[in-house]
Amino acid sequence: MPLKTFLQKQLRNPDSVILLLAAGFLIRLLFMCFLAEPYFGRKDIHVDGDTFAFAWSFQNLIETGEYTVNPSKEYGYFGRMPGYPFFIGLFYLLSGQDWNSAFRIIAWVQLFLDLCTGWLLYLTAMKLWKHKPAALIVLLLYMCYPFAIVWTPVVYAESLGIFLTVLAFYFYVRLERPYHPVWCGLTLGLGILVRPQAFLLLAAFILMLPFAKSLHPWHWLKKALLILLPALLLYAAWPLRNWINHGKPVLTQDLRAFYNWDIDVLAFMQYMFSVKSGWEPQYSALIRNEKVTFPPESYRNREDSLMLEKAVSLARECGSGFSHKKGYWKAPFDEPNCNREVKALFDTLRQNQIRYNPWNFYVKVPLKNLQKALFKTSLTDNAGFIRKLASLLFIYRTVLILAGLMALFIIWFRKKLRQGPALAILVYAVLLYLLLCAGTAEQMRNIEMRYFVPADVLLLLPAAFLLGFPKDRQYARKEGNAGDTVADQGSEIGG
Repeated sequence: MPLKTFLQKQLRNPDSVILLLAAGFLIRLLFMCFLAEPYFGRKDIHVDGDTFAFAWSFQNLIETGEYTVNPSKEYGYFGRMPGYPFFIGLFYLLSGQDWNSAFRIIAWVQLFLDLCTGWLLYLTAMKLWKHKPAALIVLLLYMCYPFAIVWTPVVYAESLGIFLTVLAFYFYVRLERPYHPVWCGLTLGLGILVRPQAFLLLAAFILMLPFAKSLHPWHWLKKALLILLPALLLYAAWPLRNWINHGKPVLTQDLRAFYNWDIDVLAFMQYMFSVKSGWEPQYSALIRNEKVTFPPESYRNREDSLMLEKAVSLARECGSGFSHKKGYWKAPFDEPNCNREVKALFDTLRQNQIRYNPWNFYVKVPLKNLQKALFKTSLTDNAGFIRKLASLLFIYRTVLILAGLMALFIIWFRKKLRQGPALAILVYAVLLYLLLCAGTAEQMRNIEMRYFVPADVLLLLPAAFLLGFPKDRQYARKEGNAGDTVADQGSEIGG
């Protein structure tokens, strides 16, 4: 049987969804049991650098009555937003307040949550394109999507954040149903409490509502309010708590809650992100007490050169935040320190970069960040065969992103397609990439690939449209009629 005929037969097979979900389960199980340890390079695959920041926030709430990641720090109350800590805290309580047992349970829960994400993508594609082959392709792509799979065993907010992103979009494409706008808003509110970048998805949804074909021109405002109000009311509990209980107008989180992210480290990071994409190798050289060489952009004038030399010298000698970093050249300390002086120097240097080198700050660095975000080709650490293989998968990611973007521009010109939801994906992806690559606020320009995964996953929907939409329009309509039934059944289950 020719391969093309075989594939077409499989796409028409009613059991294809179950088979793909089963294959996705086996892939995730294989990774968790055999590949995660060599990939992460550690025995405990469930714990990464930020895991206990989430865990301690909830544990301190149970033990002391205060939601704080670090009771001895002024900003400990704002170290982590409450969405994910409360999620993992539920399993901490169910496991008898034993984090080791809870982490193992959470890994399995996240695995099945990731399968649910794939199922939701399938139902969403059926509703958007009314075309079963395209819906099966998006399910296939996600079941094999390595950048979601690798986070399922790790106690990080990524799996939950991706699930909530897709769930919100699932409700968004079904706004004609009575309660789906409210469900969409509540899901977005939870998503913001898990990952604040979900604010951008909320903005994209509201901006693209007027383009939704299923809405009467005068009804989009009502739908917008039904989405916006639940999302903001749910999220508002966090900043209100910060202001009322602690007198701090913290909208998301504050890294000063952690000893190793004190003001000296944050100021250095922000300075480096004003000069170049990333802070290596300068960061590692500083904490190891090695010679630190900065790029030519740092030496615009003699005054800045002398100030930079002084800032680095103070940071490595008496910056307490640096002293708590792994690999610091001597013993960690808290007091006395020169954090304020270090911060003042690096802040001045950063302002000078903005004032005297604006082309580099506003154009060159963001473009380099964007290049890294879209066309990353390797991991920072390529030790071992599994890491080398994983690096090659970034090419696969780039191809899917470009396919998704190409499909969105095709959809823009096809008036009969559901443009509103599809264009919301484009707006969300553009906003997220621009904010992380070119933003000037604290913690922006810190290019970690996991921050982009929710947008990348939504881009799988238009990528599947491009890969799976047939030339035979009559076949597309035939499949679409069947797709309406499946999609409608799915929305009842989800609603």
